[in-house]
Amino acid sequence: MARAKSPFPVKPTILIDTREKPANRLFNVNLAGDDQVAAYIEQKVDAGDYTVLEMPDLVVIEKKQDGKELYGNFILKPDVFMRAVERMRQFKHKYIIIQQTYAEFLDPKKWTFIGNTQRRFQAMAAVESWLISLSQNEDIHFLFTGQKHAPRAAKKILIKTYEWERKRLMKKAKELDDAD
Repeated sequence: MARAKSPFPVKPTILIDTREKPANRLFNVNLAGDDQVAAYIEQKVDAGDYTVLEMPDLVVIEKKQDGKELYGNFILKPDVFMRAVERMRQFKHKYIIIQQTYAEFLDPKKWTFIGNTQRRFQAMAAVESWLISLSQNEDIHFLFTGQKHAPRAAKKILIKTYEWERKRLMKKAKELDDAD
């Protein structure tokens, strides 16, 4: 019996949202791709900043610069952020990558946009509460990668999630073929 060919290519195409400023992107647009990715394409993405073209509801990554951006999203504009979370709900796997290490996040010197030290610690605690709540209630995974490791972490998440889903779908298709 002939084995069904996967409708999904071996290498995924990574989509970069058009609203992501070129200077802040984790990846550059590259239609030739690389050893692991078919291409890096700039395209409007309904939710998040990065996803995979071939499986549009599989995985999404939202990128945040640091605690200051998280504070702005969670504390200053929670309604706007929750609309973004609603758009992320369609995805099976959801991530927010913070381009700051956790140690940097917890450093009050990084929170100088907030007046006194006591208020800085309160702000950090409020942001952490949001992270825990979103993780538990919305199944969003948060990674404090630091600036240097954010591109590697995002690429790994997108590629591995795609590969695992591709294998799962191929196995399921084979089982259906074998049952016929």
